[in-house]
Amino acid sequence: MRNMLSIGIKLETWVQKGLLQFRATRPTLYGLEMHLAATQKAVNAFKPDIVILDPINTFIIGDKEIEVKRMLMRIVDFLKTNQITALFTSLTSGESALESSDVGISSLIDTWLLLRDIELNGERNRGLYVLKSRGMANSNQIREFIMTDHGVKLREVYIWCQRSFNRFCRIAQEALEMQKC
Repeated sequence: MRNMLSIGIKLETWVQKGLLQFRATRPTLYGLEMHLAATQKAVNAFKPDIVILDPINTFIIGDKEIEVKRMLMRIVDFLKTNQITALFTSLTSGESALESSDVGISSLIDTWLLLRDIELNGERNRGLYVLKSRGMANSNQIREFIMTDHGVKLREVYIWCQRSFNRFCRIAQEALEMQKC
């Protein structure tokens, strides 16, 4: 809750009202079946509209990728059966293909957003794009997003002479255009 306050998102009120719960469990605390059972028990007790698992790849310890995939498939089936929206996060390293999931469950996911660092002209920015979204139109552009005191903001794509610009280039180009006026 403290970390989310830094970008203007206040969660404490929702927790105090009983509308938001956090369940933090170390992946090494117990086995995958127990994690599955604990997740189902918590969901059945709280009856949420949305469940967030953050991050799912922490369950992969050693050579357990197939077992983790099975467990996550069961969680997805359980949540879909109960008409609960699921948001899974997965941390990827720079060496792996960003478009592949560590646990191979991409076929179960309806919408997949990819967040990535974009390094260009000595600047590192955050980008977001829709890798896939079943049954709905979506943009193929990478959109810059920034973290502000008032939450996460998507920046409009800035295109000049058939090029899109990151924040530094955008500011420089906008300044040049203002000088022309």
